[in-house]
Amino acid sequence: MFSGLNNTKLCFGNEYHFLHLKHLIDNPNNKLVIVISLTKKIKTTLDSIKHIENENIREALLETTELIPDESQTYEIYFDNYLFYQGRNESYTQANDDDIRIGKGLILFEKSQLLNYADKFISVDLASIIHKKTELRHYGVYTLNNIIDVVTFYEPVIRKSKYT
Repeated sequence: MFSGLNNTKLCFGNEYHFLHLKHLIDNPNNKLVIVISLTKKIKTTLDSIKHIENENIREALLETTELIPDESQTYEIYFDNYLFYQGRNESYTQANDDDIRIGKGLILFEKSQLLNYADKFISVDLASIIHKKTELRHYGVYTLNNIIDVVTFYEPVIRKSKYT
């Protein structure tokens, strides 16, 4: 188990891996579990693209590498409490040049547009009183097809997953 997002684990080590979203589990007590797998690269084979009818596309794809989930590298990102989270389709997401990020794949925002506007749709003052904390944190989980943003006062715990 990793105690939160320290700098060496933001990318699960020194080598950057693309992430694959397996599950997002939200329970009634505002506990959020994001289950991800690291990906591995495999050479595209004729068998994996046999369903594609266009021969030119098949030939082009044979020169590519596929990214598939590595089931042996599955992790849970556990948020014990959150103020809000949102999911976005990665294909249509625009980066904000003013955001300041640490990490790749698993990101801690030092500054973000989402944090700037949090008080427009939640009561940050009330949440600060209840949680006895004042510093909101914005975490991002950037996977191949999804982006999950979590705003919380608490650092998540990352652990090897029991889910496959």
